[in-house]
Amino acid sequence: MKALEGFSRILITFIVAVMVIVKADIRRDCRKQSGVSWAALKKLRAGDFNQEDHSVKCYLKCFMVKNGIMSEDNYVDVDKALRHLPRKLQEPSRKILARCKDSAGKDSCDKAFQIAKCYFKSQPGILKNVSFV
Repeated sequence: MKALEGFSRILITFIVAVMVIVKADIRRDCRKQSGVSWAALKKLRAGDFNQEDHSVKCYLKCFMVKNGIMSEDNYVDVDKALRHLPRKLQEPSRKILARCKDSAGKDSCDKAFQIAKCYFKSQPGILKNVSFV
């Protein structure tokens, strides 16, 4: 029994480590794909959604698509988005995401940016709890 518990702990630790690595890979891949600068990402992390840098917008789209939050044809899966949030923020975020997912954009990158901007305007404290940069 103790051997099974030990194995279970090791397996859980391994799974969590893989998930962290995958998230880091997604962020790195999206930085490369979009060509976004670290300075622009730093501003975004600080809550600056007044940027007009198209690479920031495409970074957000890439991040959302690779995490299954947004499809290539701009459909937003609210339930998948909620899974990326801490449990205590999931229910309050449901209505906000349901409203924000229909934000209009000039193109798919701008749509992803407008969705994020809408959400973070309603939940500014979330930037302390979620890492997308």
